[in-house]
Amino acid sequence: MVWFREVEYLRGFAALAVIAVHVSMNYTRIPGVNLLALVNVAVYVVAHFAVPVFIFISGWVLGARYSGEYSIRDFYRRRAQTILLPYLFFTALYLMVTVEGTFGFAGVPAPGRVAEALLLGTAAYNLWFFVLIIQLYLLFPLIARGYDRFDRGGAAFFLLLALLFVQVLWNVGAHLAGAFAGTEWYTVLIRVFPSHLFYFVLGIYVARHTDRFRSQLRSLSPAGVLAAAGAGALLLGGMWAVAVHHYGSLSGATLSVFCIYRILEPFYYVPVIAVLVLAAWRLEEAGGGRTAGASRSFGEHSYGIYLIHPLVIAAGAAAWFSLTGLSWADWETYPVIFLGAAAASYGAVRAVSRVPYAGYLVGESRVRRGPLQ
Repeated sequence: MVWFREVEYLRGFAALAVIAVHVSMNYTRIPGVNLLALVNVAVYVVAHFAVPVFIFISGWVLGARYSGEYSIRDFYRRRAQTILLPYLFFTALYLMVTVEGTFGFAGVPAPGRVAEALLLGTAAYNLWFFVLIIQLYLLFPLIARGYDRFDRGGAAFFLLLALLFVQVLWNVGAHLAGAFAGTEWYTVLIRVFPSHLFYFVLGIYVARHTDRFRSQLRSLSPAGVLAAAGAGALLLGGMWAVAVHHYGSLSGATLSVFCIYRILEPFYYVPVIAVLVLAAWRLEEAGGGRTAGASRSFGEHSYGIYLIHPLVIAAGAAAWFSLTGLSWADWETYPVIFLGAAAASYGAVRAVSRVPYAGYLVGESRVRRGPLQ
């Protein structure tokens, strides 16, 4: 099996973006709406490419490993080993340890709260991703089989366009349902697999046509691809900054703003994926070195970093505020917490991975078994 070295770089980029999202989201703790709040709103929105990139990578990796005949039982066994134990462990941890706003012991949760956390990934703000990826794992054999039928008929591109249309309608509909039927509807619908299915199937397409994908991407102007991604970042980040400035908060924005955002976001995320692949190539073609090696290593441990970083952010912020007297209302806080969380999360995951069996709790068994799991 050929491994695509781009994938580890992409995982590292996406993990950094996740940390940026979860640090910048604390702009809500700034009294009023000022320049610091608006900058962090923009970062928060622009860095949301992280989950689509992770979903795209999942489709790419699974599509590369599982094509033709394979054991469905072995497929599900491997997926369960990869995701269930870390998800259960961190759900239990984040139900008992508060990582939003304050840092401390939350007490023993009620059974209803446990059930909700397991079904919706609400124990902490990062765990909803697991609810989504579990669905895509469960459906992968059917999704891949359906994709291959379109591919054999020469209609793979048509399928991608159709899924893009369906995904946009689904996500706009989730906001409409949340607005008119209750916010719990949005909470559920945005976690159902059609909300990100296009990115997953796009990854399968790249896995099935990797050489074509690389050739087509290399034929594009890097400056043009970067300009497209940059324009999308300015448009979406600027749109939300203006909306927050006008309405006073993200949640206070009108339904039309949310719907327009959902329509536009894929046209930003796809160029971002292309830019990140180009960046991975640039690092790899530079002959390796410390930067490339550090990027790959960060990507290799991205699963554990994703799981543990909320705990690190909360603990780091508590220590920072205690030592300096600063808060989320100060400019210095954001870069310090971001860099500290990235470094400490990486270090913690590497340390845990060296403890016998403990690595399974942060997904590090995947690293030992090999990247195409």
